[in-house]
Amino acid sequence: MSFLKNRRSQEQADIWPGFVDALSTVLLVFIFVLVGFISSQIYLSGIIFDKDTSLIDLKNKLSVICSVLDCEKQKNKNLIRKNVDLSKQITNLNNTVETLRKMFSEEEEQRKREHTIKISLEEKIDQLTQQLKDVLTALAAEQKNSEEQRKAIEYIKKENIKLNELSKLNSYRSEFFNKLQSIVGNRAGIKVSGDRFIFQSELFFNTASDNLSEEGQKQVSELAKIIQEIGEKIPSEIKWILRVDGHTDKRPIAMGARFPTNWELSAARAISVVKHLIKEGIAPQHLVAAGFGENQPISLGTSEEELAKNRRIEFKLDER
Repeated sequence: MSFLKNRRSQEQADIWPGFVDALSTVLLVFIFVLVGFISSQIYLSGIIFDKDTSLIDLKNKLSVICSVLDCEKQKNKNLIRKNVDLSKQITNLNNTVETLRKMFSEEEEQRKREHTIKISLEEKIDQLTQQLKDVLTALAAEQKNSEEQRKAIEYIKKENIKLNELSKLNSYRSEFFNKLQSIVGNRAGIKVSGDRFIFQSELFFNTASDNLSEEGQKQVSELAKIIQEIGEKIPSEIKWILRVDGHTDKRPIAMGARFPTNWELSAARAISVVKHLIKEGIAPQHLVAAGFGENQPISLGTSEEELAKNRRIEFKLDER
């Protein structure tokens, strides 16, 4: 009995250390597992913290992107409005271009019509020129009497005026020529050359003098009346002038004369005519006096008749 108790006590004493070892092992395993769990929790907490930080950064970036997107949307709206405005401007420009194209087409048509009219006028001028040549040829060939010659000359003058009107297309100058022609008629010493009226100096001045004679004053006064009448009709925007040109022959001035050269004499005569026109009421701004001396002869002959042709006063109505 006693033996059994001792054996049982010995067996119980042998079991307890093993139990303790097992319990220690389990405790160590539990502690290890707990340490691993805590480590994993710490690691996961770090990862979650990093993720939260990244998420916050992403939210901030998303907020910035949203702001940028809003700005871009606003810019897009502004661009859309600008595009609409530009479309309207393009439409207006297209309309303007179309209008200008139509105007250009009309202007081109007008130019063509004017060119056609110009060609027609040139043909008429050629016809009149040929008619004048035919008349001159007929005069030279037939040598009619003085009355027939006078009529032919009158016809030539009229045709010459028509030719001048067609080529110059200047109604005021033509009216001036017609009125002056009606006054002077076929008086000797007066003729028309191109766009000028030519008066022999002897009609206005004595030899080597720049003082207007009574007949010259009368002629210039009649001329002033015509200029006043025509000047009232000319629109104010047209800057017109009457040129008075003095010319002499090539013979030198006599020693001791008032004027040292023909140039001074021709200029003084032109100025005398201008002064008388001013006295008759013509505004000075519409008058020009010029002296050419013997430098622009219309005849190269040396006879008294040919030299007399170069002593002249010329009038020309022109624009300034």
